[in-house]
Amino acid sequence: MVTLADVSQEIARFTLERGLVNAADYKLAENQSRETGRHLYEVLISSNYVSDEQVKESLSHYLDLPIAPTSLLEDLGAHFADVIPRNYVIDNRIVPFGVTDTEIKVAIAEPSALRGISSAKLITGKKIIANIVSPLEMQRLLDLIQAQKPSSGSSNFKLSSPASGSSQSTAIEMNGALKTKKKAGALFGDKPTKDLVNPAQNKQKTAAEKDAPDDQGGQIILFVNALIFDAVNKGASDIHIELYKDVAALRYRVDGVLQERKEFKEFLFNNYSAVTTRIKIMAFLDISERRLPQDGAIATPLPNSRDIDLRVSVLPTVFGERVVLRILDREGVSFDLDKLGFPEKEYKDVIAAFDAAQGMVLVTGPTGSGKSTTLYGALRRLNKPNINILTAEDPVEFTIEGVGQVQIRDDIGLTFSQALRSFLRQDPEVILVGEIRDKDTADISIKASLTGHLVLSTLHANDAISTIVRLVNMGIPGYLIGAALTLVIAQRLTRKICPDCKQEHEGDHYALLMDLGFKDVDAKKARPFIGKGCSHCNNTGYKGRNGIYEVLKISDKLRAAIVDDLSATTLKEIAMADGFRSLQDVGQQLVMDGVLTIDEYQRNLIFN
Repeated sequence: MVTLADVSQEIARFTLERGLVNAADYKLAENQSRETGRHLYEVLISSNYVSDEQVKESLSHYLDLPIAPTSLLEDLGAHFADVIPRNYVIDNRIVPFGVTDTEIKVAIAEPSALRGISSAKLITGKKIIANIVSPLEMQRLLDLIQAQKPSSGSSNFKLSSPASGSSQSTAIEMNGALKTKKKAGALFGDKPTKDLVNPAQNKQKTAAEKDAPDDQGGQIILFVNALIFDAVNKGASDIHIELYKDVAALRYRVDGVLQERKEFKEFLFNNYSAVTTRIKIMAFLDISERRLPQDGAIATPLPNSRDIDLRVSVLPTVFGERVVLRILDREGVSFDLDKLGFPEKEYKDVIAAFDAAQGMVLVTGPTGSGKSTTLYGALRRLNKPNINILTAEDPVEFTIEGVGQVQIRDDIGLTFSQALRSFLRQDPEVILVGEIRDKDTADISIKASLTGHLVLSTLHANDAISTIVRLVNMGIPGYLIGAALTLVIAQRLTRKICPDCKQEHEGDHYALLMDLGFKDVDAKKARPFIGKGCSHCNNTGYKGRNGIYEVLKISDKLRAAIVDDLSATTLKEIAMADGFRSLQDVGQQLVMDGVLTIDEYQRNLIFN
């Protein structure tokens, strides 16, 4: 909470600059403040160098704003209705009163509070009219608000309890600015609203625009809400909002590839600060902090009654804050293992490992390769009343009823290794570790798997064999790895060929396929396919994504080789003798079957 002590220096300086106190008295007050520890404005008032009423009148004249009615102080409860989030009111010293359908009157007590007016406009979508109270009156108002319980008065905002961990969530009803798909279409349809892109060019407004708020704050709310709605409808996994010297960029990541929305460059560039501020408000981030990275979360219902979560990452750059929103669509993701695309033989090995009473299963791959989806699929299969499941995640992407999920918080010492130590005292059958990042976490995970627990986790490595090498490089002895590890899954997500425009890829591809590692016989008989591009796939030739998996089952021979610290090459030779297929082997078969394009094979499965 920002108190009068925090703004005391600003108000005291104001009294000196406006001639309300002379320099000699001001100096005496400064000395007394240092000696007694009381804030400067309190000393000025108690020493009768200036009166609180004089400051209020001078502020009103200086800022050319009316003085708030005395009834505000007499009956705060009748006016304050949580029309602006309470924490924002307290932190920014802006007290709302006199609320109507189109405007909100707020009380302020220092010039710097004006900085919060524009953000309050974005929060509410209404016009904000400032009135003046004295600094001491403001402090009494804030003390009363702090002591009050949240009002049940009407509001466009419904605030949920904070999510566990460093991120906070706010559930936002979009009924204030975006009620139907029609309004989103006015912004993001095939024929975008010209008035929004360049208001000076068109005076004619569509019916959707007439329903939308006319002021900039309402327009920004509409833009951000429609942006989220549009991205979800297009199947995007991420929204990228970026600012450069002379241009702003809006991009969606669809099927793993970024696609630019060029038609909104001008609007985004002209309103970039307002758009990023709106997103930070929705994610309960500090809108005044522009120097440090921030992470947050938004939980919001869409107009079509779908609930989605968004992870928000704000990164300061030389030209402004860069924002990335990761879309976690609970209804758009399948956690059924049999629907993830495992080949039949590999699927049997995966199910056997997940159904085992103990051991360690590791899933590896780069960011965005679907590791979390695979592990959540395992949890869904294992989640039964007679099984105690605990997870340590950073962050918790999806909540699962019946599973004890812990949000890792490094800032307070709740690390993966610390959580694991506590888990072992909670009598679990299954433990999921979001990621093995260090030797300590790896060591505890392996020991847990050797003492009657099934441990599931992820590790960053190129392939399954590299995962074993990575554990060795962390300092884990080969005999422990061999004893604990039961299965390693390495995976990639590749784009599917659009079924509506799929056609055979004409031309001679023999030389290219040979360069990509295909066998001579396969390169000669391959009949690769491509997507020509159509309206169903936005002319990309791809629609949806397909998982490619290599599954390394730790056989007795392989276990012995790991214990003996044999090379990665030798480990792979032993595994292949047991029927192991690499990512490249699986990908080549998909190219042969016309499921995977050559370009996608090259983009995802050629590591060097």
